[in-house]
Amino acid sequence: MDKIPVFVAMDELGPDSPYPVEVTVACRVTEGHGLLENDEVVTVSTSPHGVMTPDGREEFSVRRDQLIS
Repeated sequence: MDKIPVFVAMDELGPDSPYPVEVTVACRVTEGHGLLENDEVVTVSTSPHGVMTPDGREEFSVRRDQLIS
């Protein structure tokens, strides 16, 4: 949950847009570790852009294949 400009260009979303929507969030990988066979889980931080959950979390474990360059 954050202000729209954090996620998309200003003209892409508005009050009448259907929510929730899939977005990308800038992050940095802080740690990586194995999971199952070739799947790899990494810890990412969204702190470089000040994005966090309502309860203040800014580190998340995600599969590496969920990340884009």
